[in-house]
Amino acid sequence: MRFLIQSSIGLIIVFCLFAHQKACAQPVSLQVPNIVSTKYKASIDVIGKHLSGILIFKMQEDSSIRTVFINEMGVTFFDITFYENTYQWNTIMESMDKKAVKISLAKDLGMILMKGIFVKKPAIAVANMQGLPANTPFVIEKKLKRKGIVKYYLLSGSHEIPQIENYGRKKKVISITQKYKDKNSMPDSIFVQHHTVPFTISLKHLHVTE
Repeated sequence: MRFLIQSSIGLIIVFCLFAHQKACAQPVSLQVPNIVSTKYKASIDVIGKHLSGILIFKMQEDSSIRTVFINEMGVTFFDITFYENTYQWNTIMESMDKKAVKISLAKDLGMILMKGIFVKKPAIAVANMQGLPANTPFVIEKKLKRKGIVKYYLLSGSHEIPQIENYGRKKKVISITQKYKDKNSMPDSIFVQHHTVPFTISLKHLHVTE
């Protein structure tokens, strides 16, 4: 009898924990960065090459975001357009025109822009967001079309997303750190670090006076 009571209590606890997790996993919408035309001083280290120049994000009439990376002389390293649920390469320099590089660049930029690389499902909050005090940390997950998930670390009542992480099946593969200045919806600086390959992207916002 005691065993049956203990077993029943155990089942009730497991059920309650499961129900709590289901209640916490709420579909939510992420606020896509408000981009009109934003420029960053950029430094990219990939496949043993160091590239520096200007990365330009520009919103198009159809709400897609064109992303162009050029050097100081105006030579285009790459040009890619992000739509809501897909992306399109317009051009990329020959030395970077490798499948793995293009997939990685598209994922990195898509994670920042929150476009083009995710399945057509709502993001999921992994904690109950109702009644959260201001500046309380919480996490939102989005599933990639390719294997893995992306976690966005936010603060309640704020547009800021200080940390973004991409996880594969077993481990974290990419970290993105974003720092903000004033109340801009786009970060003032962005640093992308791959943990499985030597690949980094460093961006610093270029203000109008620069």
